[in-house]
Amino acid sequence: MTINKKSIASLSDRAVYLVLDWSFMGTWKRVETQDTNSEVRARKRIVKAEAISKIRKLAGRQRRMLRMYALNSLFRPGVYVVPLDYIEQVDDKLKEAKSEMELLKDELKTEWKAIIAEAKKRLGKHFDPNDYRSADAAAAAYDLNYRYVPIADTPEILKTIAADAYKEDLERSRQETEKELEQFRDSLRLTLLGIVENMRQTLTKPDGEKRVFGQRFFKRLDNFLGTFDSKNLSDDGALKKVVEQLRKVSQGVDIGDLKKDADIQAEMNSNLHQITKTMKEMVKEDGRMIDLSMVEDEA
Repeated sequence: MTINKKSIASLSDRAVYLVLDWSFMGTWKRVETQDTNSEVRARKRIVKAEAISKIRKLAGRQRRMLRMYALNSLFRPGVYVVPLDYIEQVDDKLKEAKSEMELLKDELKTEWKAIIAEAKKRLGKHFDPNDYRSADAAAAAYDLNYRYVPIADTPEILKTIAADAYKEDLERSRQETEKELEQFRDSLRLTLLGIVENMRQTLTKPDGEKRVFGQRFFKRLDNFLGTFDSKNLSDDGALKKVVEQLRKVSQGVDIGDLKKDADIQAEMNSNLHQITKTMKEMVKEDGRMIDLSMVEDEA
């Protein structure tokens, strides 16, 4: 199954690249040992700080935010494709994160002397004052930068000054865009399959084990369904049909009734079972190597 030409041609009008760069300071360092075994390595944790823990949690929140609103690009880690529908939400979140990063860097500078004193006590003979830079330098090692880059088409100027190069670049661009859209399609399919399988696991836990039914039962599904139309940059008609099925299945379901009523649970599981079978065929249909390790095979 290939991506249709209209979807390939329209990608630059529907999304932009987000290039996101995080900078972190190394907090572990190798320790020399007397062991001559090349397979043995020892490390020491030279910096342990609450501010650093908060920075890493901040980065984790941004990754989760981008999983909701964007798609991973094939170019390199840290490059995302953001549908234009979600530029405002993404930009607001990243601006907030950048401001929070600056506050945490100030917190790190304030704590720096105490951090070094704690490390000296904790590391004992392995403490080396040369492992530590100034407070300003330590804070400067942490940063968050981002920029948006248009998904550019082959420059028209090439058509008049280098027609052959224009044709070659046009075809190369088309192939790269198609490959990226295929990746987006496969990623959305596999993500939704994982969500549905997780819901079925909750519904089919053996008697006696606590079933966890709360607002979180539908949260991941609701997030996926709510963002699908904008993230479906490949115009995946097959997945759209599944999404519509899931919207009907989940519509009007009361969590309280689902938690208490075995018949409602059985009906929900039956519906999800059929959807799961359909989706497993979808993720295998192109014959590419797609990781299904997160999904159990049906008996």
